[in-house]
Amino acid sequence: MTIPLTVYRTASELASERLEDPFVGLHVGVTCPRGSYGILELTAHHAPNVGEALLRVVRYMPLVTESRLELRQTEDELALVHRIPGEPHGLGRHANEFAMACFLRFVRDTSQTPVPALRAEFAHPAPPDVSELEQFFGTSNLVFDVGRNQLVLDPKVASLPINTSDERLLPWLDSYASSLLPPESSRAERIPGLQEQIRLCLREETPPTLRVLAQRLRLSPRTLQRRLQGAHTSFQGELEEVRRDLAESYLRDPKWTIKAIALRLGYADRSGFERAFMKWRRTTPGEFRRSLPPAPDSMQET
Repeated sequence: MTIPLTVYRTASELASERLEDPFVGLHVGVTCPRGSYGILELTAHHAPNVGEALLRVVRYMPLVTESRLELRQTEDELALVHRIPGEPHGLGRHANEFAMACFLRFVRDTSQTPVPALRAEFAHPAPPDVSELEQFFGTSNLVFDVGRNQLVLDPKVASLPINTSDERLLPWLDSYASSLLPPESSRAERIPGLQEQIRLCLREETPPTLRVLAQRLRLSPRTLQRRLQGAHTSFQGELEEVRRDLAESYLRDPKWTIKAIALRLGYADRSGFERAFMKWRRTTPGEFRRSLPPAPDSMQET
């Protein structure tokens, strides 16, 4: 069943009002019965560790939603990024908080470890009270109105083992789940590897042009352009999405000057980067950096 996003948001708001529960999305996410997501959930629970489980959540997410989900891992962070292209407020407050609560609960359930978040980001504006969100996510490092939802964990979480893992059953579950995926043309992740190749180009200081990216993906420029159109996006839109995410990551690291970040992201000068950042976040890079809370301590070894 598919319903318009506006109806979904309205239904969530009405549920919050009728139940007199301003955290209804969080509460439903915490108590959602195990097995609600079928083969996606079953396959992930049989993965060897949390990192492999999250990869399967990303891979099979098109079975339950058209939202875009991506897993990113660096030396400092393990991040699960959830967004809806063209919808800066995502699913709306309660559904955004529901999704993020489900992701963290899944990590905690599979690893049997009370994993705290390093940071939790939400697409919707900040609500008046965030106390229950801070308590559940285990951090006061909450960020709002950023055009996406993002759960950021210590990278060591990826290696936490899963007690329900079954290496003999897992290939069969993967095969069955893969057979249920919709055709490539209708999946949320329609151009696998594109954004990762854009990041590599920027890191290597190679101009990330359509032709260069097509070559790296072993596609013709025309085929890449056709796939972008079929995904209802554009090359410039994908490039700006990567630049925005990297910009925020670099701004959280004090060793990077704003000028250095601008050059790293492929802008000719600082002013071009500042104009782009103002469009993304309605604030300057400097103001964004000054608004950041102190970085929390990383999760201790278990």
